[in-house]
Amino acid sequence: MMPSDEELMMKVKEEGNQNAFQILVQRYRKPILNFVYRFTGNRDISEDLSQDVFLRLWMSSSTYLPLSKFTTFLYTIAKNTCLNALAKSRNSPYIYSLSEIDVDKNNNLSLASGVLSPEREAIAKEIGVKVEEAIRKLSPEHRIVFILTQYHGFSYQEVAEIIQCPVGTVASRRNNAIKQLREKLSSLRDNFGE
Repeated sequence: MMPSDEELMMKVKEEGNQNAFQILVQRYRKPILNFVYRFTGNRDISEDLSQDVFLRLWMSSSTYLPLSKFTTFLYTIAKNTCLNALAKSRNSPYIYSLSEIDVDKNNNLSLASGVLSPEREAIAKEIGVKVEEAIRKLSPEHRIVFILTQYHGFSYQEVAEIIQCPVGTVASRRNNAIKQLREKLSSLRDNFGE
């Protein structure tokens, strides 16, 4: 039987067990990279920040307490890493290139037919770019809540623990994020139909 995340993290905390840490990295490398990418919109920055998340996880292992899920601890570190990077980058804005953005299987932009014509594939890619741009234009507080609930499937309670606020605030931020995204993306209905 595979050890739980919490058991692995306790081995890291108590013994400095590098094998346990490697298992955690393997389990969460892609989800953390996905989270950071959705926050930043830049692949290179996302890879660097994801490495920072795991470095910070290792360095803060002594403070880990298994009172809540391991993912709460990990995503709190990821959130803080993203917000710190955002604060540092405000003085040097990044210009996004369309070639850096893909529509992948996790983008929730599936079309009815299994095989896409080149035209429909181009439309799907353009819609994906617009959605990702709209998400990046949300405030950091709204963006984090939306990404954690929509793309990572965290409950409001789990997000509240990660961002350290009441559950009602999480619900409000998610609803506001959805409302803002609907407004920002309303032109898509006019351009591409429903």
